[in-house]
Amino acid sequence: MGLVRANGFCRMTRNTHVGSNVHFNGMEIRGEGVVRIGDNFHSGRGCLFITSFHDYDRGDAIPYGRSYVHKAIIIEDNVWLGDRVIVLGGSVIREGAIIQAGSVVIGEVPKCAIVGGHPATPFKWRDMEHYERLKAQGHFH
Repeated sequence: MGLVRANGFCRMTRNTHVGSNVHFNGMEIRGEGVVRIGDNFHSGRGCLFITSFHDYDRGDAIPYGRSYVHKAIIIEDNVWLGDRVIVLGGSVIREGAIIQAGSVVIGEVPKCAIVGGHPATPFKWRDMEHYERLKAQGHFH
């Protein structure tokens, strides 16, 4: 593991694995699911990852019981999350994606997509030629 900076309140689980050049500006990771965060990751303030959910289909009580379902979150390299982004278990954020502030990520975010909303959906794409050139030159913040 390389450089990891926590520039605000951060809480991780034992199932959290991070790459190098990772910058948390306020991050809370909850649940028992695995979280894998790649290199050159940056988060805004007040971000939340949730990896465990009440098992309402097979639980022992209504509206929910004591059993849980655990789902992984995978974040590839060079991802940037804006302030107050929520990422739910079962999500994969592909390389180079940008998540707009206040968004909720459910499912897969494509490579170099710029997404926003609830659920977060693509509304723009990075300039791939420029992105690949900066990546090849090793220009990472």
